[in-house]
Amino acid sequence: MSIKHHYLPQFYLKGFVNKGEKLHYCRKEYETYRDSSTAGIYYENNLNNIDLGEYGQIDLEKDFFFEKDNRYALAFSDMRNKYGYDINAMPLQTKADIVEFVLGLYWRVPNGYSHVKELIDNDGLLTGDIHLYNSKTNKYCKDEDIPDIVLDIKSKLENQKAFMPLFYDENVRKHDWQNLNDKFYIWETSKPMIIGDIPYIPIKSECKRGKILEEFIIPLDRNHLLVYALNKPTFFEENLYQAINLSIIDGASEKISCNDIDFLKKEMQFAKNRIERLKVMGFKNVARYLASFLHFQSDFKTYEDFVKWHTEGRFTETSTDYFSLRGL
Repeated sequence: MSIKHHYLPQFYLKGFVNKGEKLHYCRKEYETYRDSSTAGIYYENNLNNIDLGEYGQIDLEKDFFFEKDNRYALAFSDMRNKYGYDINAMPLQTKADIVEFVLGLYWRVPNGYSHVKELIDNDGLLTGDIHLYNSKTNKYCKDEDIPDIVLDIKSKLENQKAFMPLFYDENVRKHDWQNLNDKFYIWETSKPMIIGDIPYIPIKSECKRGKILEEFIIPLDRNHLLVYALNKPTFFEENLYQAINLSIIDGASEKISCNDIDFLKKEMQFAKNRIERLKVMGFKNVARYLASFLHFQSDFKTYEDFVKWHTEGRFTETSTDYFSLRGL
């Protein structure tokens, strides 16, 4: 069985560095900086191994993720090399595989298995594809008929691991694929993207079947972003780029990385200040602020219209505003 399991697959992480280049990362809790190869970051030993005691073990890396990651890796390769990020040239299947990869990250990131318990709490266990038939009553069971089993699944990590593949595939199958083309949009950035151990930013998401990551933003590599949402601006500018970086830093569990150490340090310092600002405004979750900002900017037809609004509002004059007076 394999031992070293990554939260984020290597084919994805390698898009953030040149060949032979290392990633620089900050440990969020301690504000310390280190560098590492892509294989030396975002991993945990035995993360995806299931210990069944006398019945043996299951290696989800081999039995579940291997085939999927090969398909996702091909989609990322085609996006970069075959289609050059041109969404008009990209076939629907390539787009669908990239989106499916992100939907799967929901279960793979740090504390991802806890979403199994959350989904059962929100949506039930036997309300989806999983059915349990009672031959004595000739009826299908409901969750309340098997409370001990439901509690056992929710309370034990090994059981959460065992049920994760079922929920993973079920959510992919029930995702709203009808709007795939309308939602799928790629922005190119002139500055490098940072990446957290939870790389996606939920814009519209509930821990319910088919509702997980209905809309999101995620860095595809160091200079490209996927914006998967119906309402989004036709332009990409500095304020939105900054809001995305803030959301990535705020949403990360522990590690945030970039191929540029100086840029990473600057962003981390800026984020610390701005996140405090947003909390004063009532935004405990920065992604909520980003979602509002994204929808607001989508009301402007052009970047020039947005600049005009921004200039007329004199938003650049901050010397005497509420936050500046408090050192934020």
